[in-house]
This record gives sequence, C-alpha cells and structure tokens, in this order.
Amino acid sequence: MNKRIATALTLTLLSVMPALAVEHGPAHKTMDEQCAKECEMLVRNCARETDSLQQKIARLRAEIAKGTAVYTADELNRLDSKLKEANLILKNLMENR
Repeated sequence: MNKRIATALTLTLLSVMPALAVEHGPAHKTMDEQCAKECEMLVRNCARETDSLQQKIARLRAEIAKGTAVYTADELNRLDSKLKEANLILKNLMENR
C-alpha cells in the first residue's frame, strides 16, 4: 500500500515539474534583462572610477533620455527619483558654501 502511494506521489511530482519549468521561463528572462540593464548602468570599477555629482546628474539625464525604448516605466521612475535626489544634494551643497 505504501509503495503504491509513494509511486503515485512520485509520478504526480514528475508530471508537474515540466509545467513549473515552463512557467519559470519568461519570469527568469525578465529578471535577466533587468539585471543586465542595471549592471550595464551601475556596475563600475569603483576603486578606480567615481563620478562627481555633476557627472552623476548628466549620466542619469542621458539614461532617462533613452526612454521606454530601453527602460520600463518603473525603471524610468526610479531613475527620475535618483536624479531628483542628486539635484537636491547639489542644491544643498551650493547653498551651504
């Protein structure tokens, strides 16, 4: 009896696995694309290269200008909030000279 139950459970699990793998495919591809975009923009050799605040602002503006051809609306919103934050920091630094 236990052997039959174990066999039935095994067959059930094996039949479900391909379906789960198919569902995982598009989500995995989306995450890979998002990671590649973030890596392309953000990953740098920080020990040798740092941006000034003005360079960061210019880089963010350039990335935002690429628009929806490269980024999703959510990604553009995140870039815009980073740009606003950088501009605010620059403004505060200029006022406190």
